[in-house]
Amino acid sequence: MLDLALDGRVFIDNELDAALQELDLLFNTVNTELIGYPKYGTNFEQFLWQMLPSPNALESYITDKFNDTYFLSKMETSVSVNVTSGEFRNIYEVTIYVTDSNKKIQKRVYQFR
Repeated sequence: MLDLALDGRVFIDNELDAALQELDLLFNTVNTELIGYPKYGTNFEQFLWQMLPSPNALESYITDKFNDTYFLSKMETSVSVNVTSGEFRNIYEVTIYVTDSNKKIQKRVYQFR
């Protein structure tokens, strides 16, 4: 059993749930925020709105970040990006499918505005 909660009330007992939590942590951590691992995390504010990447470039960027994780890097993943032009900024919708060794699939959708 793996306990990743701070208060000890929530337990993650399978690798797929741990990988999904890693994904959430990865997307909510800015580069240089984790002491000792300056490359961990995503810097979406700079990457998306200062560089204006194509959907393929964003897919590659996200997929490369999976190598910085423990559980997620061991699973099969699929990333797709849909870009919609917004009034002030583009809207990026990122869909990620994670498949564990038992072929159980989970989907996460993130939207960046």
